[in-house]
Amino acid sequence: MKLLRWAYRNYLMVIMITIPVFVFAQNEHGRERHDSNETHESEDDDDDQRVYITGLSDFCFGAFYPGRYGGTIDLSKDGMRSADGSVVLLSSELNPSAAVFEIRCPSYTMLNVMIDEHIEMRNASGDEMICEPINNSSNNLVSPNNAEGGFLYSIGGRLVVPEFEVVTPGEYKGRFNVFIVLE
Repeated sequence: MKLLRWAYRNYLMVIMITIPVFVFAQNEHGRERHDSNETHESEDDDDDQRVYITGLSDFCFGAFYPGRYGGTIDLSKDGMRSADGSVVLLSSELNPSAAVFEIRCPSYTMLNVMIDEHIEMRNASGDEMICEPINNSSNNLVSPNNAEGGFLYSIGGRLVVPEFEVVTPGEYKGRFNVFIVLE
């Protein structure tokens, strides 16, 4: 019983997920890549047709206990999370958050937002978990009025959590790509 309490306490507090993002913007004339938290500008000689994207928030699934059988954690684009299987969500100093971007472009412009389908995340030991970004919005959208001043775009996700024996405690990190194409 003493060993079980020790294992439970150690696994309880150390599984955290954060996923930084690479974002791209593209139009007819070019494409560039940049890390999130930097503003990106597409290459175009016409200033009126430029698109800018800035990463404001990375994915964070927060702390959890995988349980004996594992399961999934769903993170809405509003940052609300839920779990199934034997996963237990925990409170911690890490607040769960969806990936949030600010997009600036001409008003009423057709945009196509493309996101990697799977994100491989690893901890320091090389163990892996998979996240599947979930975009509840349409990938094709028309920018709102006054989009030159910026508007927010959020992406939720689903984390596939292996069973207790497979998951090693620690912080898991990965990267994913977001492409924005002006049409």
